[in-house]
Amino acid sequence: MGITHVIRGNDHITNTFKQIHIYRALGWELPAFGHVPLLLRPDKKKISKRLGDKDVAEYGAEGILPQTMFNFLCLLGWSPKDGREIMTRDEIIQAFSVAGINANNPVFDEQKLLAFNKEHLKSADIQQLYDLIAPDLVSAGVIDRDWLKETANQDFVKSTIDLMRERLRVTKDFAQLAAYFFTDNFEYDEKGVARQFIPDSAGRLGTLADRFEALESFDKDSLEQALDTLATELDIKRAALIHPARLAVSGMTMGPGLYDLLVTIGQERTVERLRRAVAFVRELKHDPVTE
Repeated sequence: MGITHVIRGNDHITNTFKQIHIYRALGWELPAFGHVPLLLRPDKKKISKRLGDKDVAEYGAEGILPQTMFNFLCLLGWSPKDGREIMTRDEIIQAFSVAGINANNPVFDEQKLLAFNKEHLKSADIQQLYDLIAPDLVSAGVIDRDWLKETANQDFVKSTIDLMRERLRVTKDFAQLAAYFFTDNFEYDEKGVARQFIPDSAGRLGTLADRFEALESFDKDSLEQALDTLATELDIKRAALIHPARLAVSGMTMGPGLYDLLVTIGQERTVERLRRAVAFVRELKHDPVTE
């Protein structure tokens, strides 16, 4: 068959001696035999579908990028001389050497795979991410398929993906973490409400909404200047405006930079969400002791 190299798992080493005898008995030229380490489960057993281990397609369905899986699998049982971990396909091809194959059987660490994916998500092509994430948004009911037919809406989705990519571990995270970009009807984080929506927040957010509405240019610098000016006038720390404002426009206490978030949401929707939060705070029943 013209086979020159046989590279397989090291569990086949015991077969090799018999096969060498057969080659010699038939007068054939011996191929080069090489044996590589096996992938093991955390319990040190061989990876097996029968034991519930996933196949590549399942990881893809969960939001692991193809380039992540390629990178991760290549480093199980092999390592480059410089010790790099996050690498592109071309970088791995250039660096690969049989001499770098390790003797020990590596363990498939799913948490490390997720860490790799988080890094690859940061540098992935935005169109690739859009093609993976947009169907998730539709299936999760976050957006409508017909809505995506508009180029402007596609661009908006891409801008939100680009803003949120550093906070994702898998592409499936996006539909949950970024749903507030696509609907104004979201709930506020309960712990965030208790900490950030104090009685004074209503007046502060209302004034902030007025300042943002009056801006001629709704960009990061203008937003930051408007918020800083109001904080100075009220003699409060910037955080006393930043954290309630984030909760008001996203319903969450964590996320991308506030000003990037506001620019992406847009001026009109930002102002509307701030005023919605004002009404919410005023309807809250606050403990008189804490007030």
